[in-house]
Amino acid sequence: MIENSGQFKIDFPGSATPLRSFEKDRILIGRLETCDVVLDEKSVSRIHAGITFQSSQYVLANLSASNVLTLNGRLLRHEESDVLAEGDTIQIGPFAIIINGVDDNTILISVLRGVARPVHASEPGAATFTPANPSQSSIDDVLKVFWEKRSREKEDWGSRLRPKEKPRPGKAMFNWRPTGDLRRKWRIGLFVWAFLLISAIAALAFFKYPSAYAPVPLSSAHANVIDASPIAIASNGNSCTTCHTPNEPVENACIKCHAGTEFHSSNTKAHEEAGVTCTVCHQEHRGADADLNAQAIRSCGECHSDNNHETYNGRSVRTAHGGWYGYPAENGSWNWKGVHLEVAAAVPEIGSSATGDPDEQAKLSRQFHTIHVARLKAPQGVAGDSRGLVTCSSCHKSFDPVDRVTPRETCAACHTSSATSAAARDPRFIPDTVNCISCHVQHPFSTRRWSEFLTDDAERRRHDAVVKRIEELGGR
Repeated sequence: MIENSGQFKIDFPGSATPLRSFEKDRILIGRLETCDVVLDEKSVSRIHAGITFQSSQYVLANLSASNVLTLNGRLLRHEESDVLAEGDTIQIGPFAIIINGVDDNTILISVLRGVARPVHASEPGAATFTPANPSQSSIDDVLKVFWEKRSREKEDWGSRLRPKEKPRPGKAMFNWRPTGDLRRKWRIGLFVWAFLLISAIAALAFFKYPSAYAPVPLSSAHANVIDASPIAIASNGNSCTTCHTPNEPVENACIKCHAGTEFHSSNTKAHEEAGVTCTVCHQEHRGADADLNAQAIRSCGECHSDNNHETYNGRSVRTAHGGWYGYPAENGSWNWKGVHLEVAAAVPEIGSSATGDPDEQAKLSRQFHTIHVARLKAPQGVAGDSRGLVTCSSCHKSFDPVDRVTPRETCAACHTSSATSAAARDPRFIPDTVNCISCHVQHPFSTRRWSEFLTDDAERRRHDAVVKRIEELGGR
């Protein structure tokens, strides 16, 4: 046996799963396939509990903040731990985990399960449970151990007829406590002053934060009940407690809900380090007609402005591209950093077009033209090929020398929305403003991002690439 490691034996009575053994200092129990003991059930957290071998003892720790774990019928709170002993019963969701033997640094763990869905197999070396009908004798043994533990705990001190502290040793033991008729009554004045104090605080808060008492209605996307959504796993349904909880910020609720099959709430590294969260760009309680996506586009220009004097991690922001559309070429050279890896993963054409670029300038040129040429439909006012797609001549009027003036003028045809044609454009585009997110992608793993000019084939390829990437992320 490895020094400072325990010997874990996992048994599944009444099932076809063979006995598994582990020789390590700790095992993990949960829903993730990377756990040593996989319990595939919604009421089980991804990493629910752990059993650690330390100081010749096995210690159980509850690692779940959202789901319940009990030891011998007693609730074990989050990050609370206890030493395991012979006959202990751990309850996790529909699973009963029995400690059958603890000796010579070896622990035998039996896993029983009630009515639940089948468990998927985990990676090699991990113990999984194949559901089977347990025998009546196994169920009787579990109930017997459970009631023995419950009876033993009830004999402990702390009932209403006994003091919470054990009596002190000695000839005389006074365990008497005064009854209700001898206790000093609460004074009515105390309640009156408490009421006045709370009322004063509420009145002060009302005048300082009036919107907290009378907020504007939610947007229709959150107020309505939506049965199925590709970007969210549940409907808000105009519920306050779905987003506002006492222990977590609103952003946590956003990330938990927006985990649909076609969306992953990834954030750019620069925004993450600057503390830019969901609610900074998407602001709620602005009315039922408020468009959260349009707010995000507007917030780009409001934040990245010379008028914004706030600093982020010691750095200030300014008006992007000097107020221009950002054509990334200057004096015949590309002056941008290229497509980020996250964005490239959602544009499979970039990877398939790689042919071994001789230098950085060739790489930037290939990425820029791969995104535009033959992948986008030519907008109104821009010449396309016979199929109506963007081609080299759509932006360049000459190639010897290369025309680098016209591209700056054609950028506005796609990357802004004019007031005259706004009705026919993507409603997220704000009239007469630059659409920053068409180039600077905030949520790259989304199939719903800027699809107005994409061809059907390009949109399908991006959809397949995004769904595949979300599956690889595994809900993280």
